[in-house]
Amino acid sequence: MRRPVLFARPLLRALVPAQRLPQALPRCFSATPGSAIDQRRVAGKIEIKTIDDKIAAFTLNEKIRSPKVQVKRPDGKLSEPQPLYKLLDSIDRTNQYVLQMNKPEQGEMAIVQIVTRADLIQRINRQEDLLKNQKRLEKEKRPKQLELNWAISANDLQLKMKQMQEFVKKGKKVELLLANKRHQRKASQAEAEALLMTVREKIQEVGATEVVPMEGAILRQALLTVKMRGS
Repeated sequence: MRRPVLFARPLLRALVPAQRLPQALPRCFSATPGSAIDQRRVAGKIEIKTIDDKIAAFTLNEKIRSPKVQVKRPDGKLSEPQPLYKLLDSIDRTNQYVLQMNKPEQGEMAIVQIVTRADLIQRINRQEDLLKNQKRLEKEKRPKQLELNWAISANDLQLKMKQMQEFVKKGKKVELLLANKRHQRKASQAEAEALLMTVREKIQEVGATEVVPMEGAILRQALLTVKMRGS
């Protein structure tokens, strides 16, 4: 009688605990600053401008279309007309540029100046400072806007009135926009009239005034434009 044949492999699997394969570790990529900038630029999220990009915005050297030019000297006087190519041959191209100073009409001669890289960087800095100041002045001239719900709570109204008074004390014009808010309680006619009266009292309290008549209507959209008297 034959004995049954036993296979050892299944038994070994049962006795020896299964070995887990090590999990693959996440790959860490260290992007260099240059590649990170390229990715952001492709995504269109940021615009990177180097100093060389800004210098290239000037009309320099071969970008000048006038065959003959006049050089503006340090004393402000102009040189005799001379060919542009000769002037370009006479400068140190490693650090000097011929900068076009005007926008000549057809047939007119370009007025140029010999400048260094440092001169161009100074011009760029002055232009950027001027632009920043212009934006700051424009921002200061824009009126401050505060929105009020016709059914505004007492606490919120107190906060808005405090903000309004602080702005007008600083000499700023303030626009108070009164309107209904969606999905919120609608104010009654009496509440809206009382709110408008309170707002006007707060305007007078700080020494301000409405510079134009109220636009709009009660319980709809209304606009009050407020400014300190005499400013």
